Amino acid sequence: MVSSFTSRFADAVTQADNSELTAPFPGGRRWLRLVVFLPLATLTTLLTFVILVVVGELVPALGAQMNTLGERIEDTPLRLIEEGYRTLAFGMTVGLVAFSLLATAAMTWRTPLKAFLWPGRPFDLKLFGLGLVTMIAISILWIPFSLATGGEWRPPVFDTYYVEYTRYTYVIAMAVALFAGAAAEEVICRGVLLRVSALITRRSLLLCLINGLLFSAVHLDPDPVSFLQRALVGMGWAWAALRLGGLEFAIGAHFANNLFITLIWSPMSAASQTQEVPWFVVVPELITMAVVVVVVEVLARRRRQRPPGSAEPQAA
Repeated sequence: MVSSFTSRFADAVTQADNSELTAPFPGGRRWLRLVVFLPLATLTTLLTFVILVVVGELVPALGAQMNTLGERIEDTPLRLIEEGYRTLAFGMTVGLVAFSLLATAAMTWRTPLKAFLWPGRPFDLKLFGLGLVTMIAISILWIPFSLATGGEWRPPVFDTYYVEYTRYTYVIAMAVALFAGAAAEEVICRGVLLRVSALITRRSLLLCLINGLLFSAVHLDPDPVSFLQRALVGMGWAWAALRLGGLEFAIGAHFANNLFITLIWSPMSAASQTQEVPWFVVVPELITMAVVVVVVEVLARRRRQRPPGSAEPQAA
């Protein structure tokens, strides 16, 4: 049994090492292009923020939301309206940054945008849905554990303290904004950064570690346990991207995770606050990522065993 597991693990690592998502770009001069990309990406990101500042000045309401990103919103019966506006501003901001980095990378390596997303094939809606369902199911199963360890149960969508119509608009705003935010973060981390890191090494386990650390670092959360939690999540979603050759599963899982938290546990501004997290919460995170890896392995093996000439997944 041990030898069988070792053999399967080694096979999975070998396949991940040779993922389509980290395949060498056509043409040479990879180091020269990397040297060009780094300052160019910095410049385009700064330019994107300059554009956002200008837009914020022209549209004061939008500027006010962008200026208060990360701050906790006062708890009033109309709070969810403000939560929705601010999260939409967040989704727009990170979405524009992601697009600027993606476009810069595509131009630098003279390759289509989807080479950083799902190279060699169309978007796989089924993988996105499976990522969504997997993370929702896991999140539901962890509710009793969270309550038993002191979690506060006050679902914004069911809390009658908030005006009824604001709860409906909150759900819509969260769905739109958090999808944009999750997709953008995946494009940045599991798309551009993962593909660029693969220019240095294609060793999948090392790439997952690097990607997880980068993913956690960009959230700028000083709490060490929260940092470790996000790093584990980032590693799991990087593995999903490598094994499935695209970002769809990771986008769906990321979206489901954030949406579940903001609808069932606490409003967005409260969920994003820096706080001290006890070390024992790392255990469920490890189990969650283990489940994700198992699901991804099942999907990867089924895709590998698909007979020649069989129908490809329906494109969105």
